[in-house]
Parts: sequence; C-alpha cells; structure tokens
Amino acid sequence: MRRSWWNRRGAPREALGLIELLAALTAHGQTMDLLARYPTKLATGDPASERARPWDFSAADVFQLARFQWQVGGVRIEVGSADVGIGHCSDGAVWAVVIPRQSGRLTSPVVSRPEAIAHVWLRFHPKEINRVFPPGTVSAGGAGKLVGSMRRIAERKIHASWQAGGNALIPEPKDMTVDVDTSSGLRRFFVVDTRAGTAEYVAAFEQQAVPLPAEFTTAGAEAAFDRLWEAFDRNYAMFVLRPEVDWNKLRDEYRPKALAATSTDEFARVCARMLRHLRDLHVWLTVAGRNVPVFNRQRVRNANPRAYSTLLGPLHPEGRVEWTITRDNLGFLAISGWTGPDVPTRCEEALERLRGTRGLIVDVRLNGGGGEPWAARFAGRFLEKEFIYAYSQYRNGPSHTNLTEKSARRIAPRGPWRYERPVVLLIGQKCMSSNESFIGMMTGAPNVTTMGDHTCGSSGNPEIINLALGLTVSVPRWIDYLPDGTPLDERGFLPQVRFTAGPEAFAGERDDLLTAALARLRAATSPDKPARERRSRDEKAIRADVEVGPPETVRTRSFQVNDSRAGSSNHGASP
Repeated sequence: MRRSWWNRRGAPREALGLIELLAALTAHGQTMDLLARYPTKLATGDPASERARPWDFSAADVFQLARFQWQVGGVRIEVGSADVGIGHCSDGAVWAVVIPRQSGRLTSPVVSRPEAIAHVWLRFHPKEINRVFPPGTVSAGGAGKLVGSMRRIAERKIHASWQAGGNALIPEPKDMTVDVDTSSGLRRFFVVDTRAGTAEYVAAFEQQAVPLPAEFTTAGAEAAFDRLWEAFDRNYAMFVLRPEVDWNKLRDEYRPKALAATSTDEFARVCARMLRHLRDLHVWLTVAGRNVPVFNRQRVRNANPRAYSTLLGPLHPEGRVEWTITRDNLGFLAISGWTGPDVPTRCEEALERLRGTRGLIVDVRLNGGGGEPWAARFAGRFLEKEFIYAYSQYRNGPSHTNLTEKSARRIAPRGPWRYERPVVLLIGQKCMSSNESFIGMMTGAPNVTTMGDHTCGSSGNPEIINLALGLTVSVPRWIDYLPDGTPLDERGFLPQVRFTAGPEAFAGERDDLLTAALARLRAATSPDKPARERRSRDEKAIRADVEVGPPETVRTRSFQVNDSRAGSSNHGASP
C-alpha cells in the first residue's frame, strides 16, 4: 500500500498532532511563516533551462527548527532541534538545508537499521515550503555561522536536482529531491513523488557525500600547489597546442601568491588564475566539492526548448531524452546529455517508437557531453559500416612534446535495425566533449545531415587528482583530433548546413533553426523511397552547387541557411 505524505487538507497524516503541539510550545516565541517570508505566485513547475533562476542565500535566511519530521513511503526522517537554511529566488524558496543540533536519524529500505544524519538537502516547489516546514515548527534564532557550510552544501548538491548552470529550475509541486548525508559518510538520494507517495533511491550518489572542509595550513597549501603543478607538467597533453604558455614561469609567478593565502578559498582562487592560462574547458577545480571557476568561453546558444511544443506538439520526456511525432509523421528526438547508461537505452526505446516516421530530427544542441561509450551505443543505430570518427594522442613522457602516436577511434553499426530515413542532426556551440564525439560518429551515416552552428571544440578525457586541503583538479590527458587530423580544440565540428541568426530567432516561442530543419525534411523528395537513393541525389545537387555556383541559400524571416557540405571532413582519411 502506498503511504501518502499529505492528507486532504494538506498536512502530513503522521504529523498533525505534532504540529499542533509544537505550535503551542513555540507560541511564546517568534514563529515564522516561510511562505509569507518567501512568497510565490507559481502554481506549477517551470523546468525550462533558459528560465533557470539565480538563487540567493545569506545569514538572514537561517532559521531554527523545533523539530523536523518527514515521511514518504518507507523513507522517514526524524530530527530534533535543528537549523534550516532557505535558498530563494525572485519566485520564492527553492531549496533547504537542515543541519541537526540534536541527533537525527534516517530510516529507509536501503539499510536495515536507522542511520545518523549529518545534514538533509531538499528541493521542492516554492509553494510547498509550509508543508515541508509547518509554521509552528520554525522560529527566528538560527545559527547564522552555518551560512558558509549551508552554501557549500547547496552549491554541491544543486547540480543533482533541477538546475541549469547551478541556477534553480522549478519542479512540479508533487516532485521533491530528498538528499541526506549520513554521519558515516554515505549519501542517500531519493527522488520523491508526493502525490504517488513514492521515494525512489538513486544508488549512483552513494559515495558522493559533501566532503568536510580541511583546515587551512601553509604546509597543506605548499603540498597542494606543488602536486597540482606537477600533475599538469607530467600529464597534461595540450601544452603542444598552447605554445605561448610557459609552465615554469607560471609556477614562479603563482607559487608565492598561493603560499601567501590565508584561507583555502583564497588559495584555490590563486590556483584557478594560473590554470586559466591553459584556456581549457576541461580543467576543473573544486574545494570540498564546490566548483571554483577556472575558464569559460562565450558560446552562443542556438536552441529554445520553449518553442518545441509549439512547433512539434506535445512531447514525451524520459529523463534526458524527449521525443514526439508531428502530425505529418516527422520524428523529433532531443538528448540533453550522455550522462548515464540509461540514456542510450531511452534513446533506443524512443527510436523504436519513431521507426515508422518519414524523417527524423535529432537535437543535441544543448548537450554538453558525458560518456562516449553511451553516445556510441546509440550512434551505431544509424550507421551502414564501421569507420574512424576521431583520433587521440596521450602524454607519454616528461617533456611537454612527448606524445603517443595517434590512435584511431572507430565505431561500428549495431542492430537490430538501422534508421534509414533522412535525419537532420541539430548542433551548435553548446555541444562539447563526448557529444562532439557523438556528432562525429553520426556524420558517418549516409542519411544524416548536420545543421546549425559549429560545436564548442573541447575534449579532454581528464583524470581527477585529489590534493591537500580538500581540493580536486581535473587534468586532461589527451588531444582529440578530427578524422582529417585537425585538432578538435577551439575548432569543433562544422555543420554541413550552416544556420546563422540573431538572438531574436530563439526568443519567445521561436526556434527558427528547428523551423528550418522541419522545412528541410518536409521538402525531402519521395519520402517513401530508400534513403540511399535520396542521399545520392542530394549529394549530386550539393556537388553541382559547389562546382558551378554559390552554396544553397534559404532565407526565412531573419535567418539564413547556407549548405556548405563541400567543406566537411573526410572520415575515411588518416591524419
């Protein structure tokens, strides 16, 4: 039997008596109504990444809890007196961190015995905050000194629940994340549906508890800096692509500054400034699990998910995958990341449903990468034959120029069947890392046309190095090459059909690139003929354009599309 969190009046069944008791006990103090403190007009969720809300948090957002009790299904949290920090945006409260003053315990089906709680992280819809923290249990007098610890927890944990770039997305009112770090150092992460009364455990996070900050010492700073510098000196592959970087000179410049730091955060910022000279998006630095900005590159966004339902009809979301079929039988499949083994499975399940469509749009414009093997599993469903989609070189010696020979990365077709109808693969500057590998794999399919903007041009296959003071740093170990031997770095893949437009093309409910892709598929001749015959005729037309006239140009409102396949890579060539 499912156990529901709320009764018909909106209060927890198990907690009705407790709430009344606590309200009476705290009536003499300054109790808080958190919904009044953080008002919202939102009634539903708003998960669109382009509307992610920056959140704020300060000592004024830390309150005292007389008690915190929560239960859904077989998961139960019981905490005595505690401090709670509330992260909020312009539309209300979006997260909470509960740190017990007295002992707290977690009971769940994960283990047979209750577990002691270090802290609880919660994500919820803004209008649900009084159900999470009933007014009779909340009062002023929270420990403001915890603001740093709470912020560190939030900055680490928000990346696992409804966020874009660390900013908050708004879940549906029924949805919650309940994320508990235990005193034993394990993390218990639950995806909660309060309407259904279910709490799904996600074991992948079990070993990813927020680490405690290490005490800052000059000896620790010296050990951390020297280990960081040496890790790059011996293992970083792309020094040959950064001839202007004098790594020894940077050590002489930044080591004294790092050792003069008076805190771990200050020390980390000095290290980040040194690493910034490498101009590498795959170099990351963290302190106690919190990201320290190193380097960023301005990349134009060429997608607008708000327009999808307007242009395509209702979509079917499946985690990082969503798909639909238009009324005129065109398929659409958007993949936002290759970040788990379930992604290719969901892609293939969607492909089965899209099998009978007369054409397909695969949209990876907002996909920043993940696992290359998972991308390869799905890309193989479009290929006719095995081919080389990339080359790699690794560092293999003490000199910055010591590199292995280029090693070919191959992909082969995989069944049980391949999609043979025309495919438009939408790409852009937000595509990077393993998603760029996926794009390279897909360009080997005879029925796939890439369309949009150039990709980011960033790949690293990094190794994570643990340093003193609770720091970690990623060290990219390879150079990624396009099939023609050109480094992918800062170049990326060029689209076969280039789409140029201003920001107005992706404003409101417009996505003019998606509109152009739909028009291209709808204009495909004889949709019932085999893809091989269509492709052959398309290629002849393209070659004629290249040889005797300008590239194909299509104008629609404020954008322009240029077909430039003549400049695409030869995937059979060796570097």
